[in-house]
Amino acid sequence: MTIDDAAGRPPSMDDHAGLPGAKPAAGGRAFEGPVEFAQALRDTIAGASERGTRRLCWCDEDFAAWPIGEPDVLSQLTHWARAGGRELVVIARDYSVIERRHPRFAAWRRDWAHVIQCLVPDETRTEALPTLWIDTADQALRVFDREHLRGRVGFDRVDRQQAREDFDAILQRAGPGFAAVTLGL
Repeated sequence: MTIDDAAGRPPSMDDHAGLPGAKPAAGGRAFEGPVEFAQALRDTIAGASERGTRRLCWCDEDFAAWPIGEPDVLSQLTHWARAGGRELVVIARDYSVIERRHPRFAAWRRDWAHVIQCLVPDETRTEALPTLWIDTADQALRVFDREHLRGRVGFDRVDRQQAREDFDAILQRAGPGFAAVTLGL
């Protein structure tokens, strides 16, 4: 029992809620709330662009809270994608939210369809999708508390591997979704 438990307060993010025994990686930091979550995503996307990360993996129920429609974020994504040999794998259950809340990203997705792969999880998966951001340069972002958008950027090697395994398990049973272009007659 910690002092926070005794006082009836929720554990702080420094306790790495949601990942028992997790330790922050060098440069790792906690975030809480929509403003800090959005900034953490902006920072990770900018970092991936600067480092030349080859593959980004995103997972969320609907990406409603992500700042992916912001012009600066799209500029960073475009800079990242132009380098060639890039892949963005996105898994979501409901892409209609992206079309409504992030129309700029939906347009960017059409223009960069050769870079981005959008998938939906298998219908038999009933539990909520985790909110994850993983890249091949071993950076990770994970939300532990969706309601308050509390999470952490950067973990130790074991935790990054767990996040990657969680994503890969969903990826293996996911199918195509959110077509870049819809053809009609």
